[in-house]
Amino acid sequence: MLLHNPMPPHIHILPRFSSKRSPSTGPTTASARLTSRTTSRSAQSTPSASPSRPSSPSSRVEQCFHLPATSSSSSTPWLSLRVKSNASLSKAHPLYFDRDSVEGNVCLNLTETPMSVVAIVVIVRGQLLSVGGDQAPFLELSQTLWSASMGHPSTVTAAAGGASDHSQRTSPFTGKLSGNYSWPFSIALPGHVFITDSQGHSATVPLPPTFAPKGVPSFIDYKIQVLVQKGPLKVDSTLTTSFVYLPRARAPRSSHLLESAYQNHHAIMGPDHDPDGWDTVPSRTLTGTLFNARRASMACTLSISRSPNSSKRIYARDCPIHLYLTFDSHDSHFLDLVSPSTIKLFLVQQIHRRTNQHQLHTLQMNPSSSASPQHHLTHRIYKPEPDADYNEPVMQATCWRASSSSSSSSRHHSMSERSGPPPGLSQRRCFEAEMIVRKDLKPSFTFPMLSLQVSNSNFFPTPGYYVWRTLHMVPIAHNGGWLD
Repeated sequence: MLLHNPMPPHIHILPRFSSKRSPSTGPTTASARLTSRTTSRSAQSTPSASPSRPSSPSSRVEQCFHLPATSSSSSTPWLSLRVKSNASLSKAHPLYFDRDSVEGNVCLNLTETPMSVVAIVVIVRGQLLSVGGDQAPFLELSQTLWSASMGHPSTVTAAAGGASDHSQRTSPFTGKLSGNYSWPFSIALPGHVFITDSQGHSATVPLPPTFAPKGVPSFIDYKIQVLVQKGPLKVDSTLTTSFVYLPRARAPRSSHLLESAYQNHHAIMGPDHDPDGWDTVPSRTLTGTLFNARRASMACTLSISRSPNSSKRIYARDCPIHLYLTFDSHDSHFLDLVSPSTIKLFLVQQIHRRTNQHQLHTLQMNPSSSASPQHHLTHRIYKPEPDADYNEPVMQATCWRASSSSSSSSRHHSMSERSGPPPGLSQRRCFEAEMIVRKDLKPSFTFPMLSLQVSNSNFFPTPGYYVWRTLHMVPIAHNGGWLD
């Protein structure tokens, strides 16, 4: 049986992007086996909850993509795209963060083979793709680098960012381009896009990250495309490369007591002693037959570490999620069966595919048209497809018995009052658990037709008990709802 918290607070998994941080919420516990991990993280900290800044242009890697020559006698590419991005390797896909600009140059080498060209356009496109279905572009930013109406390229002075100086235009160009040409461009990525559902409800949602999960027939893809238009009755040439978009944010700091425990290698204070540093989920009661002999019941309460400055559960990758569990029962034999080996805590990746009929607004702009480009919205209707959910455990927590300083056996303590264990329960067992968020875990996001959540799930397979039951399924990665 899966028992859900009716309205649980949400938690975001965020990418960790900076090594220069103040003292960290890295894992420190009373357990000796975690001391070495704590020492290596004691100099780090969880950053403040402010948006991240993109890397400076000087630290970016330049990458080059080519379109091979059409003639077998020439080995020199005639069309090249050079971009600067945050990619760690020149052979990797270009990488851009939130508030970044896609910058680079488009180069033509037509020395050997002159060509009739009427326009050169750079397009940045974001698409939601489905296997066997229609493509649904939700973002389309274009910039015209040159057109025949501007005159010969040698008479056009290209300003930084691709804007052209129209005062130096001559008559429209009608011949063939011959020689080497280069045009710079810069297209800023928006933070949000506009969407409308099939019922006409509109919303502004954050630009989603690149997402291509295994085994899911939908994925989010971003591309940079150079379009060389050659006029009527001629086939245009395109040079396309995918890039990775990764929005970033900073996780808020943990509570003062939790940070102090991490830094000083002290036992972590539980929810009773540090109520501001924990978010407690309402208790769940497990009832059944013990050893096929008698009925027994137990109340389980799960608490998750959080920042006192945020109502959401927000964590950075490669940082810890600390958990605290209490089991209350008046059956001591039942409680004696509870041990770290019988408590299973998982981080579950949940992919929600909602493909009801949607009407997407494709955000289109031409940055070179004016200083404040207008947004032109294009309506597209896509056929409905079946909804689907995909759940996959991605991490398992390490569990141990709570130290005496972090737990309390009194049923009248503050946490018992908050969580409300069933009346008459007088005995309690307390456990701590911890998991380090994997570096490669995708950040959570929500977008129409596709979203990613990460939930904390725990179940309790006790020896002698007749059933395994999931006690809590707590969303910890959510960023708003999708449009149905």
